[in-house]
Amino acid sequence: MTNGEINRLGTRIVKAEGVLSSKDLSMLQEFRTSFSKPLTNTFNEVISIKNNIRQSAIVAFRLKRIGTIINKVIRKPDMNLSRMGDIAGIRMMFENDREVYRALEFIQSQFEQSGKVRDYIKYPKKIGYKGVHIYVKDKTSGKRIEIQIRTTAHHNWATLVEISDLLYDTRLKELGYESNPKFAEFHALMSSDKELTDEEADLVFEMLEERDYITRLSKLFRRNFSEVKKQWGALGKKSKYFLIEASKNQTPILKAFVNYEDAEREYFETYKRSQHAEIVLTAISKPSFHQLCIAYANYVLSYHVFIKDVEPIIKNLALRALEENNIRKFKKIFSTYESLQASLLLDAVFEVIELYGVKFDNGKIVLQFNKAITKSKERILKNRLNKSIKERANSFSSFLMEINQNMPSGFFKKQRCNAFLKKHKKRLENDIKKQTLHIVIETNQ
Repeated sequence: MTNGEINRLGTRIVKAEGVLSSKDLSMLQEFRTSFSKPLTNTFNEVISIKNNIRQSAIVAFRLKRIGTIINKVIRKPDMNLSRMGDIAGIRMMFENDREVYRALEFIQSQFEQSGKVRDYIKYPKKIGYKGVHIYVKDKTSGKRIEIQIRTTAHHNWATLVEISDLLYDTRLKELGYESNPKFAEFHALMSSDKELTDEEADLVFEMLEERDYITRLSKLFRRNFSEVKKQWGALGKKSKYFLIEASKNQTPILKAFVNYEDAEREYFETYKRSQHAEIVLTAISKPSFHQLCIAYANYVLSYHVFIKDVEPIIKNLALRALEENNIRKFKKIFSTYESLQASLLLDAVFEVIELYGVKFDNGKIVLQFNKAITKSKERILKNRLNKSIKERANSFSSFLMEINQNMPSGFFKKQRCNAFLKKHKKRLENDIKKQTLHIVIETNQ
């Protein structure tokens, strides 16, 4: 296809408001997949760069999804489709900013650069996004490839925005801060490394409560974890390419392929069947379930570090309410903290899900002890579970000590606090039931 044909296709997409004829859809797919070989070549070179910096770093690639291309063309009707620079993208995830900038130096020394480097670490986007973007030219075809370099922490934040968009039908990633300023500010604050002001912490709590954020996020992950991991276990061990179809109402679907052409063909057929589905086709340098969960938390929907990240904010808010002698506010915040604890305790169980078989029975999640597991594996997983539960218990004990140190001096307010805290265990049990429907553990031993 010539640039003129591609640009005329873009014009037709705008005029048709994204409703494409089968011929135009096939043309768009042809244009999109013309980046496949250049992307694969660049990906292989970038893996070598990654290995020189940190072997365990994650590198993944994807071609821009058809629906996202269409939406971008409609949003920017004056842009020539042939000039869209992020059709092919590679993402690198490192431990810290120093490694990010080392990777940037390697890339600049080994590739021809196209355009300016966009440094969102030094100059974050208003919504809180951080990372470094660079465009390079494939050495054979000259096609532009976008490389995004992030820390894992920055990447976790970015996927959280996309998960929020899926959960609440917002478009924060696509439309930016102004599309939903209050919810966007919540995400911007969660991306911040600085200590939050009282007003900022209050806004975070307000969004958590208004959106029932912790419970909804936890239930979504819990529903998916065992099923997605089971799907992963059934995939071919030699697979290199992964098709992930995400849904807030159903368990994500994983498919794996040895051959990229087969994977791309399946992606196109899946898109034609369900054009509003969230589908991504990706490759990961050293694929494992853990790496897939980190790299594509917004699609796999079974893992995210947000629950742990928000814990200190909730604790500080509760202590501040006590300092202000606002018992009513303290109770409300502490109840959110209990929901958080319920999520973390359940996460501890689901992290060692191999200990159990999982089945659903009349609204109950039944965990049945897995007799087939080896004794050594059983011991490792039980130790991990016990360690997680002990850490949770120690964290709660430390928090209670802080609460006692900040108790109101007035007799009646102190009594009200103590009476409320005594019922913590019962409320925690109710929170666990609320988040999982009901859990029954059958040992059969």
